[in-house]
Amino acid sequence: MKRKLIRIAAALSVALSTVMAVPAQVLAEEPGYDEDPKYWENKCVSRSEYKDEQEKKACDAYKAYLSSQKSDLNKRLKEIESQKNEIAKNLASYSKQREELQADIDTLQVQIDSKQKEINNKQAEIDAKQVEIDAKQAEIDAKQIEIDQTQAEIDELKGKLGQRMRNAQLTMRTNKYFDIIMGASSFEELLRILNGLNSIAQYDQNMMSDLKDLKELLDTQKAQMEAIMQLMEQAKAEMETAKAELEEQKKEIEKEQDELLIKKKQVEVIEQAYEEKYEEIEAEGNKYAANISALNKMITDIANTGVLDKVVSTSGWTVPVPGARRSAGTWRYSSGATHLGYDFAISAGSPIYAAANGVILNSVNGCPTYGGLGTKCGHQYGGTSGGGNQIYQLATVNDKLYGLRYLHMMLNSPIAAGTVVKAGQQIGKVGSSGNSSGPHCHVEIIYLGSASNFSYYAQHWNGDLSFGAGWKGSDRKCDSGYGAPCRIRPESVFGS
Repeated sequence: MKRKLIRIAAALSVALSTVMAVPAQVLAEEPGYDEDPKYWENKCVSRSEYKDEQEKKACDAYKAYLSSQKSDLNKRLKEIESQKNEIAKNLASYSKQREELQADIDTLQVQIDSKQKEINNKQAEIDAKQVEIDAKQAEIDAKQIEIDQTQAEIDELKGKLGQRMRNAQLTMRTNKYFDIIMGASSFEELLRILNGLNSIAQYDQNMMSDLKDLKELLDTQKAQMEAIMQLMEQAKAEMETAKAELEEQKKEIEKEQDELLIKKKQVEVIEQAYEEKYEEIEAEGNKYAANISALNKMITDIANTGVLDKVVSTSGWTVPVPGARRSAGTWRYSSGATHLGYDFAISAGSPIYAAANGVILNSVNGCPTYGGLGTKCGHQYGGTSGGGNQIYQLATVNDKLYGLRYLHMMLNSPIAAGTVVKAGQQIGKVGSSGNSSGPHCHVEIIYLGSASNFSYYAQHWNGDLSFGAGWKGSDRKCDSGYGAPCRIRPESVFGS
């Protein structure tokens, strides 16, 4: 997929305010990712669940970058990074620490997810309160219109009454009271004065009654608006309280996210040290099967029965661990360290199947099902150092000859050497033996030439555990132009 550099808004807290350019490591694989900072703020900051693994990976990188901008936190992260060389020297001792860190990470993630839900709920509460406030404001605005209309009616009626009294001064003999009436200091005083004047006509009495009714309506409307305003002020106070609680929750989750980032960095550095030592550990032990003479004799005895001559070349490959995910690929780890095979990660005990028809040349057993980073178990039982319980198969696919290595199996699960197997036949179970950070099966494929040499090669295998392809990432890759023996990238046959 086309890769785009993400431009995002970075800040020292969950609430973003300053726009910054994110380093190149924060990249998105999914096409169509927006570069607008608000896009990433809305997409990642207030969420704990994502539509897929790709989106989660992008948001994790985004959150990690936000946290890394804090000077104190960044200093901690750099200190952890600087410890990698020391970790590499004592890798086995850090294996237990990694497990403990991973357990802490899992616990923290649960806490963060729970806290994020609380934040989301609190934000929803604030949003609902804002809707309530907006509704109250609309009521106030509508009530103000009613009040203004009533006041206008009162003013109009008062004007009419005043004008009528002016016009009637000469005939109604009220002129001596007019100044008193029109000089009333308040509406209530006006009503009191007018009610005491017997000379006012019935029409005027009716007009005064209307004025009184309007005044009562006006007072009622003002009281209603005051009640609505009090409710709105109460809603505003509740919203401010909710906002303060939200900020506290954000601070709490930010601390937990920082702690999570630190622990993830510690695990990452330990695993990087493990990855960089993987090639060295694998190559430093026995490079040849310890009991090659006995193995050759066993295979020769089998060949003399004619069984090997009956092994038929398969027309394609069988995935050795169905349903597994690729936790590490060929030829490099994500850290850049050499990795010569395909890691099929799945739960311990899952079956491992032969990828093609063939014969088991070597079977290594005796390592505990769970090893750890830096564990060198494997060479003392006739396999490669760190490979744990392992199987070496000679296979034939499309009339071509291949050597396959299956590593890190469960204790007592590898099928016996000398067994003729068919594609899809179970040959072991997934474990985490040897130099391993978790249950998986590491598979390598080495091209050996024509399948016509199947029986001869099986009987005369020299015990080279790399099948002559070497132990370095730069050694004898078929796609680099090397002929047999050369390494084939397993992804090219099993998919990625």
